[in-house]
Amino acid sequence: MTQLQIQASRPYTVYIEPDAVKRLVEVPEAQQADQFWIITDQTVAALHLATVCAQLDHCFNKKQLISRVEPGEASKSLAVYQRVLEDGIEQGATRKTVVLAVGGGMIGDLAGFVAATFLRGVPFIQIPTTLLAHDSSVGGKVGLNLRWGKNLVGAFYQPSAVLYDITFLRTLSDREWRSGFFELLKHGLLARPTFAHDLLELDLAGVKQLPLADSIAAGIAVKQRIVEQDEWESGVRAFLNYGHTFGHAVEYVSPGLSHGEAVGIGLVFVSFVEGNLDQAKRVVSLIKRLGVTLPERQAFQVYLDLMRRDKKNNASIRFVVQRQGEFKLEEVDEDRLRKAYDQTVRCLQWD
Repeated sequence: MTQLQIQASRPYTVYIEPDAVKRLVEVPEAQQADQFWIITDQTVAALHLATVCAQLDHCFNKKQLISRVEPGEASKSLAVYQRVLEDGIEQGATRKTVVLAVGGGMIGDLAGFVAATFLRGVPFIQIPTTLLAHDSSVGGKVGLNLRWGKNLVGAFYQPSAVLYDITFLRTLSDREWRSGFFELLKHGLLARPTFAHDLLELDLAGVKQLPLADSIAAGIAVKQRIVEQDEWESGVRAFLNYGHTFGHAVEYVSPGLSHGEAVGIGLVFVSFVEGNLDQAKRVVSLIKRLGVTLPERQAFQVYLDLMRRDKKNNASIRFVVQRQGEFKLEEVDEDRLRKAYDQTVRCLQWD
């Protein structure tokens, strides 16, 4: 069993262990709830909903409301958000109802935003089912996408707990393993001392054989350290976007590409922005070993326009970059971005 105590405006515990849902009995908000409102997607529901409901029955004699959405990033939309809110009303959710976000990063973002805004806010608990969600389930950033870009609507709203049952990861597809791994790699690069060196040498079989509880805890601990310094993203929390500015742009115009795979491409790009050619080549080699299928490449201008809409940018485009072992936000001009794009295309052999 592994526990991390997140010291945010609403302190909470991250439990990382098999059958973690049973830890609900230790969460005050769950004890006080009149019922639980499970928000999940259809894929996760088919795999894990029966297990979660059985564990809830073991802990509490409380009604369970269930809202299912389509899997995939398209469900992080205003239309789906409205439908889930209305579904909660129709099923009888109240201000004493606790939302359970059962799924990956998309569900955590959507269900968290529902909880933050339903009846002006109800408690919610993250129950991650993917490796990728080790990043998204901690830190309290919840929200939706608009047609202009990712995460343009959102809030800071901390969960009451994170219950991470690592046995749920056994059902992940190769794409989901890759997706979560690239976020873990990002945390490894951000860590001081870094733990990315060994990760950069793995293949897909090696990723699946990682000691999951320890690896997830190591990734979360990096995010914990940063979030506890800057919960509202006024400074160093932006460092968690390392590799994401270009990655988000690629993800947004690449249906079928997972978030983490896009971040992997983004890590190549930012390495070239930094002039870190060795890191860029190592990440490219990793992308190929893990079997990432590159998306259809768009013109530089398409990605540039999307990067300009990134929520951390103002008049200029700012990137999280590493300089002499330290991270900083740096304005990057268009010529430099174009050069990094051309280098990324060549190094990835991205036709």
